Amino acid sequence: MPSNHSLKSGLRLMAATTALVVVFAGSAYAVDGNAVAARLKSAYGEQGNTLEYSNVETNGSTVIIKDTKVTSAGMKKSVSIGDVTLNDVSDASDGGFKIGSLGVPDVNFSPEGEADSKIVVEGIKLEGITLPAEGVTDPLAKLMQCEKGGLKHLNINAKGKDVFTAENLSFTVSPLTASAPVVFTSNLESFKADLSGVEDPKTKDALKALGYETVSGKIDFNGSWNIPDGRFNIDKFDFIADQVGTLGLKFDISGYTLDFLNGLKDAVKKGEGKTDEAQGMAMLGLMQQLSFTGASIRFDDGSVTNKALDYAAKQQGMKRDDLVNQGKAILPMMAAQLGNAEFAQALGTAVSAYLDDPKNIEIKAAPGKSVPFAIIAAGGMADPKSLIKTLGVTVNANQ
Repeated sequence: MPSNHSLKSGLRLMAATTALVVVFAGSAYAVDGNAVAARLKSAYGEQGNTLEYSNVETNGSTVIIKDTKVTSAGMKKSVSIGDVTLNDVSDASDGGFKIGSLGVPDVNFSPEGEADSKIVVEGIKLEGITLPAEGVTDPLAKLMQCEKGGLKHLNINAKGKDVFTAENLSFTVSPLTASAPVVFTSNLESFKADLSGVEDPKTKDALKALGYETVSGKIDFNGSWNIPDGRFNIDKFDFIADQVGTLGLKFDISGYTLDFLNGLKDAVKKGEGKTDEAQGMAMLGLMQQLSFTGASIRFDDGSVTNKALDYAAKQQGMKRDDLVNQGKAILPMMAAQLGNAEFAQALGTAVSAYLDDPKNIEIKAAPGKSVPFAIIAAGGMADPKSLIKTLGVTVNANQ
């Protein structure tokens, strides 16, 4: 059995060793919190936004940015965020920083000029953040990256009434590289919109009659972006409304490069204070860098079509079948004005099939090869009817 002296010596040695480990561990993982905060402020500013704070507290790999306030383009008044906490912060090999997670306090503020309205955002969190080093010249390395994030709750209250709420928004983004497309996904688990406050009397009456004074649902979204050639694909953007239907959008463009994004940011900055026409012309000039590859819009009925037909028939003092037959008779004459007999026939066939049995209807544009936006714009001004053929537009129902 060891002596008391040996036991005490051993305990002292263990305590001293433990303290030494703690000291070295703390120094190994400590970061320069002020440098991290300053770089975050700079990177945020490069996106056309501003970030201000009072001071920074650092505890090992945790950095707390105190009394944070943010503004974005077009905002005259800053929004007070509070203390932003960065966890698992470490130095990156390129001189930047890696942040394990970023937590933001719940936000509660009134929009400018709307003191009787409030916006509440709760549970904001970002993870896997890469903060680029100052002065990096490589366009890809200059981008601030975030692997995933989201928020738990969003509420918009207008004049004491909740008009929109959303629960559990999340997103993921794969690493930004030039060797493989970036893949991104986003999902809004649920939302609820109160439409009873619509001011237009006719719209208000229609929503009440159809039973859509409140609408709930969810949103699913995913796509990819190939950075070198700017190929940008939205593979799925489904807006799903309960007892209404699903509106699905897809589109495919190219030319959405880093140079285009930088040009877009410059145009936004230079456009501040200028007329809408001047800003529109600047954006139109930028759009010439893009090319159109394809797009589609699809609606899967969830009972709204028959409700709408019944409502319209009642408003006109007709039976629904008579209203549908009247629409079928008028549609060919309207479609003929498009100047494309083949498309007009396909449109008439598809709409008639949908009205008889509302399941789904889809309009798709799929040209044989990418079409520069410059050609689309020129065609739209010179001969809008030609765009049907240029863009390869088709329409189908119940497929």
